[in-house]
Amino acid sequence: MSASTREALHGTPEQAPVPDSIDQLLADWARERPDLDFSPVGIINRLARVRAHLDTALLQVFHSFSLTSADFRVIVALRRAGSPYQLPQARLMTQLGLTSGTISLRVDRLTKRGIVTREADPNDKRGQRIRLTADGLRLFDEIAPLHLANEERLLSSLTPDEQVTLAQLLRKLLVSFESGAVQVGLPLGMHLEPAHLARHRRTAVGLSDTPGLLVTHTIAGTPAAAAGLARGDLIVAVDGIDSRSEDALAQAINRAGPGGQLRLSVLRGNDHHQVTVHIPARRLSRCRARKNAAAGLCQCLTTSRSCPSARRRYRCWTVPRP
Repeated sequence: MSASTREALHGTPEQAPVPDSIDQLLADWARERPDLDFSPVGIINRLARVRAHLDTALLQVFHSFSLTSADFRVIVALRRAGSPYQLPQARLMTQLGLTSGTISLRVDRLTKRGIVTREADPNDKRGQRIRLTADGLRLFDEIAPLHLANEERLLSSLTPDEQVTLAQLLRKLLVSFESGAVQVGLPLGMHLEPAHLARHRRTAVGLSDTPGLLVTHTIAGTPAAAAGLARGDLIVAVDGIDSRSEDALAQAINRAGPGGQLRLSVLRGNDHHQVTVHIPARRLSRCRARKNAAAGLCQCLTTSRSCPSARRRYRCWTVPRP
């Protein structure tokens, strides 16, 4: 293996203008274990180290107000909810990805300082609402401009165009982890899983380690079912373009438009197939009450587990019943 090939394999540029600490790490591994592909380290470790630098710098603003970053996230969530700046504690817990014990500790700390208050939830006898006080609102208004200016300063090494590109790439990656399902496929009648889960499931049963969107279920009477897509199919390209992300599939659907069609390159097992999915001429509706599906007025394309909307709102993608 040539030096340039080995460097490309491990994500180390042949002539990095200004090497960073990860470049040295990759160079060491390229020397010690040239048989292994360490290129993911070039991304994941850089994300981790940049995050560590950002967290340290952001804390400087919060500490000047005797707050932690965790405290500020609670304040932000309440302010973002809009007047009267309150949320049920359970919903706040979900938004912040915390356990009930952790959110209680954070709220207790802010309550003692008069930044938030706990109130009985009129819609849930066992629940509480957390409300931002007038002092808390004034504190947010004081911190927010400083915090945003600090964040903007920390990105100074990137041009505006580079910041847009980075945000787009990070969004694409984050979407694949946040929902665990590819929601954009629902209007066509197919439940899909993102590429990292697809690779895991395929290799677990001895199939090729190929990135793509995995079909886990299709619904009778929908475009996906009519096209012959089935559980286990792996969508690797749409209209000849690599489609390993939800973003790529969404762009393809938008390009085709209502009444258009998608030419999918699919792996069925390890065999290649071409499948054409016809997009309905009219956009599919959103069901606002689960009872509509139960009454046969529409066909629900999500389950409670994969529903993209908040619990109790019962909004889900549907297609009309024939």
